[in-house]
Amino acid sequence: MVKLWSTALALLVGASAWAAPASAQSNEVEKLQKELSELRTEIDTLKSVKRQGGDEDPALATKLKGNVFSWATEDGKFALTMSTRVQVRLTYNDERGQDVDSDDGLGVRADSTNGRDFWNFRIVRAKTTFTGNIFEKEWKYEVVLNWTEAGSNQLVENAFFTWAKYNEINVNVGQAKVPYSYQFKVSSGRQQFVDRSIVSNTFDQDWGKGLWLSGVIGGDTPWVKYWAGIFNGRQRSNSDFRNADRALSPDTFGATVDAHLMPSLRVETHPLGNVADDMVDMRDREASKKILFSVGIGLNWFISRFNGGTIRPAGTSPGSGRSNVGHDTISLTIDGHFRFYGISVNIEWHHRHTEFHNFGPNDNDGTANNRNRPGDLTDNGFLFEVGFMILPKQFDVGVRFGMVDSDEYWRNGSTNKQHALAPDSTELGLVVGYYLAGHNLKIQLDFTYITYQLALFTDGQAVNGPPNTTIPSRSASSIGADNSDYLNVWQLRVQLQWIF
Repeated sequence: MVKLWSTALALLVGASAWAAPASAQSNEVEKLQKELSELRTEIDTLKSVKRQGGDEDPALATKLKGNVFSWATEDGKFALTMSTRVQVRLTYNDERGQDVDSDDGLGVRADSTNGRDFWNFRIVRAKTTFTGNIFEKEWKYEVVLNWTEAGSNQLVENAFFTWAKYNEINVNVGQAKVPYSYQFKVSSGRQQFVDRSIVSNTFDQDWGKGLWLSGVIGGDTPWVKYWAGIFNGRQRSNSDFRNADRALSPDTFGATVDAHLMPSLRVETHPLGNVADDMVDMRDREASKKILFSVGIGLNWFISRFNGGTIRPAGTSPGSGRSNVGHDTISLTIDGHFRFYGISVNIEWHHRHTEFHNFGPNDNDGTANNRNRPGDLTDNGFLFEVGFMILPKQFDVGVRFGMVDSDEYWRNGSTNKQHALAPDSTELGLVVGYYLAGHNLKIQLDFTYITYQLALFTDGQAVNGPPNTTIPSRSASSIGADNSDYLNVWQLRVQLQWIF
């Protein structure tokens, strides 16, 4: 029996001795095969680079990043991502003024616009975006070309450079959206409705050139996001006291390059996690079970001289030619955003106060006395949008309510405030959207109804008019009867967007 156990033990030791070299040999073969595969990949990459005449530079890798093409060197020091966004829209527009033939008991014959209806196909946007970094990962850039503006000097939409070594502080210089209002900050390609609200179009600060700081404090839980900068500040028009500095401007004194710069600030907090810059909840059902919300505040201070028109009589300085009339406009917005289980809620409130000033020989000339001209104007706006992803990331519905309260003012000693720079307006909207590949390929259909309470727009075109049309001025008969004129605009819009 002892001899039998001794023989078995000897056989077991012998088998182990043979198995160890066999296992080691197998592992060595697998390692060599893996190294050979990696070497072949490197050789193929080097051949590709050499064919492009760049055999001394780091190899380039091309890949799809978010369904758009991206190129980067192996060390990551140079990177480029390019995407193009196109929006094709069909609009049906139906305008209704007060019916001059109806027996409404008011005796008012308004400036009816009945009949200004149309169908129209349109390429609304066609933009190409370049983003990436050069020399090091911390040196980032973005350039956006808007091809629908190629015939003007506003082809360049974004063009800014960023030093982003630390998440907490980035230094930016160039041209971008002025960091103020939320819906304007969100890309037009990530809207729930076909386009932004009249509220956003009335209070946004457009694009500006300047220097600004930005950053995120809190990592995955952004307790503080901020943007703080100083921009040129270029008045849109003599009746629109907001910035619009996208056009190319030379170094010459004028309406664009003046003695004043425009500071702007926006701060957000995301205490439960980051709320994406998106008007909808583009998360899958499981991820969307987590509640997210954010609160933001924006402040913009715009000081500029302007050609007073009929708002304020203006002369010019004999030395510089600078206008003797100026404005001081402070804009404030507070917004909140909620995301849960495919539900998206977005709320914005806007307040804008403009004070007019006379300078030089116009100073203290009593321009605003006896209801002759406005001394200041105060405008307010409110926007509420709620949507629900019935099918996560695929099919949604939404509702919009927007309201703009524009200040009216006296002029030429009038006994009531007949004049305004924009009409009081209310917007109601419904939308359905089908996302074939997220925002990269989607089709949207919305229906909007906007009613405008007309005023006398003798000081220029109303600044929050409906798309593709103009707003008529209040009629003399309505003034005489102390009644209101209205313009009601119905729009049905269908839009296809693709990004590649």
